[in-house]
Amino acid sequence: MRRRPSPSQAIGLAMAVVGIILLILAVRAQSIIDEVGATNDPVLQDRVSMYQDQRDALLVTSIGMIFLGLFAFAILSEPNMASLVPQTEMISAAGMAKDAVLGLSLKGNACYLPAKNGLTRERVFVRATNGTTIPKLPSALSDELVASPGHDGSVPGMLLEPLGLSLLNQVETELGTKLEGSELEAVEGTLQVLKHGIGMIKDFHFKERDGKTIFRVEYGGLLDACRTVRASNPDTCRQQACIGCSCILTGAARATGKAVCVEEVENRSDTVVFTLSLRDW
Repeated sequence: MRRRPSPSQAIGLAMAVVGIILLILAVRAQSIIDEVGATNDPVLQDRVSMYQDQRDALLVTSIGMIFLGLFAFAILSEPNMASLVPQTEMISAAGMAKDAVLGLSLKGNACYLPAKNGLTRERVFVRATNGTTIPKLPSALSDELVASPGHDGSVPGMLLEPLGLSLLNQVETELGTKLEGSELEAVEGTLQVLKHGIGMIKDFHFKERDGKTIFRVEYGGLLDACRTVRASNPDTCRQQACIGCSCILTGAARATGKAVCVEEVENRSDTVVFTLSLRDW
């Protein structure tokens, strides 16, 4: 994946380029001094002295600019190089989730379930069908259950671990806070660490509109990975969301104690818009 330099890296590179230009000017000043050579002419001697001072100043400044520019570029490149690892992991996880969903021919949207009714941890339930009405969720489940078979042998849905569950647990542990029993406002406040601390998310928020919950999110540090996933499999967002969106949606289920069901997703732009319904379960 080809990455463009960050603004900070571009500044470091620009400093190095300016340093090289100053070095060229220092060499030019030295060439003028060499052309004049040894002379007893006071006017030429003053001119040589001026160029010597100019050469020395340009030389010192150019070396400093080149060193600082290359040093800054190298240091500021390290976080971007390291970010390729979580980006690759995000793309790989989305690919594995896609294969699991396609393997059972599941076409429905996801519901993020809270830890209740037999579950001791949050799960995501991917329905088999994707109709205009949301089918009734299973009344009871268990942590060991993966597929939920119907009476006729069909598979009305599949239970998976949300990709963002571990991240959600880690955030709660690090911050020493609990989302359970709170509201969506607490989710927005607590998970701001994904924006300001980790830099994974650029921005996100929940909004109520016409009886529905609208969830808007845009990735930050993992934006390239988000674009790759959406381009290769846009259904990922509605069926088994990537780690950042999954963390927030799972947090919403944990906080409200309700099933957070995805009704539709608009993901043709970098700001992904989820239309959700929060259902008692």
